[in-house]
Amino acid sequence: MKTAEPELLIDGAQILDDAWDFAQTILYMPDEMFWALILACAASHTLNSFTTICRLLVTSKSPLSGKSTFLRAVIMLGNNAWKSKPTSYALRSKFNAREKPLVIVDEISEIYGKAGLGRGQPDLNTILKEGYESNAMLSLSVDRDTVDVSCFCMAAVGGLSNAVPYDIWTRSIPFKMSTVPAGIRLRDSLDADTEALAAPHRQRMHQWARANEKEIQHAFKNLRRVHPKLYSRLRQIWGPLFAVAAVAGGEWPSRCLAAFKAMALDASEQPVLTTEQRILLDTARLFRKTGADTLSTKDIAGWLRGIPDVEVYEVLSDRELAIQMSKALGTVGVVAVEGQQRKGYRARKVLAAAAQLEAALTPPAEEEPEEDEFDTFFEDDLTEVTVVTA
Repeated sequence: MKTAEPELLIDGAQILDDAWDFAQTILYMPDEMFWALILACAASHTLNSFTTICRLLVTSKSPLSGKSTFLRAVIMLGNNAWKSKPTSYALRSKFNAREKPLVIVDEISEIYGKAGLGRGQPDLNTILKEGYESNAMLSLSVDRDTVDVSCFCMAAVGGLSNAVPYDIWTRSIPFKMSTVPAGIRLRDSLDADTEALAAPHRQRMHQWARANEKEIQHAFKNLRRVHPKLYSRLRQIWGPLFAVAAVAGGEWPSRCLAAFKAMALDASEQPVLTTEQRILLDTARLFRKTGADTLSTKDIAGWLRGIPDVEVYEVLSDRELAIQMSKALGTVGVVAVEGQQRKGYRARKVLAAAAQLEAALTPPAEEEPEEDEFDTFFEDDLTEVTVVTA
């Protein structure tokens, strides 16, 4: 008797987790940026589920910060990515195809100038500025006749923030890259082995997203406000990510919300931390990331020094950093790290203190939108329905 083939299990959360694991082998950036990247790449595989879609804007202060690697990650994990010089002929040829491209522009300053004030290329302007809407059209000339085709697409652009026109910036999710710290070893994103390893992740995301296209579309259409700031333009560019996260399940809905808070909100809307509070929360993040029971003071300090765009870690002397770590984490002890006795801290104590601080810093949870008769309009429960008699 022939044994039945095992049914293929397509778990959205696991597929996104695996893609996240892969992305961490080639990129260095905060977890929130990884989560937004993976959700955006997944959204690119089911473009028809949405009426709006984001642009990914990767910027940096240094030429060695991983900006180009970020765009290569989008190419490896996104759907139908296309990187080319944006000439009119090439753009029109691509957008006349059935499957719309994920447009990649490596140096946006070459299009709009270093100050972002250039006129740009007309077709690319239309695609980047208007193509985030599903009804956006690009006019093509075919056999002397003008034909309008959809230019709805996701795009990823890189460059200095000043080189991006404001109306593209407002349609984008910003990724601010920093130089990879010394000692961090990453895969070469241009290596053939790396591209080979990326392919299954792209294929799995594509299969899952297309299989759940209707569910993702429904989640996007019925997205309730999960944060008071998620409305208008922010809802338009972040909504697809929240919809993908909702259908994937697992930790992804909470990860998407964390990414939104970290990347989309103004600095004025974020709590200002003291140096001690920042050290405590960042050290707790390291314990969670590694799953270690103990960490040495040297390892913690190296982690703190390597966190992107935190000036205090860059400027503090070793002595002052040690003083601040002692204030934040308590008296240093002797712990076993990889079989050796070292000065360090235990996870349990640090995580407990961090949880207490996080609770104090977190504002009261937003109340769920009040349920009304329209939320149960299509359900069969008649207990709340008024029966009208003649």
